Amino acid sequence: MALSMLARRDRLTLENGFDLRLLSALEVLQARREAGELAADGRERALCSNACLLARALEKTEDRCAVFEDGRAVLAGLTAAEIAALAGRWSAFCRENDPGLEVSQEELEQERENLREDPGERLRWRVLRQFGALPTEGRARAMKGRDYLWCLANALLDREEELGRLCPSCRARALEERCPVCGQPETQWNSENPSFDLERFEQLKGGGA
Repeated sequence: MALSMLARRDRLTLENGFDLRLLSALEVLQARREAGELAADGRERALCSNACLLARALEKTEDRCAVFEDGRAVLAGLTAAEIAALAGRWSAFCRENDPGLEVSQEELEQERENLREDPGERLRWRVLRQFGALPTEGRARAMKGRDYLWCLANALLDREEELGRLCPSCRARALEERCPVCGQPETQWNSENPSFDLERFEQLKGGGA
């Protein structure tokens, strides 16, 4: 089974006691703005951009404090080659663990298929959607598998209680799979046409008389 998108790593530990961490969309935007201000001083835009990203992404492994105060401090403390090397590692780590909305259509389809085959992830989504929570919120991050199971079991009990208050006729209707738009029962729109001749269809499709 493919690794859950939400289970991917947030930090990459380097060999020198430092970490590179993923950045939020807001932090990336702030880094771009800072890079624009530094580049206005006549510095190379790509170098400034990398420096401002590293100022936010590079932290000490021990206490997770920033190594540099800002992009200007990165430019003063590291060589251009060091900045390029660290930025390259961060970019590769980011592509693997935080693909975002820039993925190709093929990658998006693959993620959809991965989720389709992972009922646990679909359960997490339904629970978070019901309670209006995002996976990055503290209350969601603190939830364990037993918490999701508890929510699911209670949702099933709620459904049973709702059905128990209905008369037999309405209960039967409530249990039917129906189109969410027109309300037509699934048995009517998802059944084979009894007059459809598959053999005749295959003959005509192949050019047979």
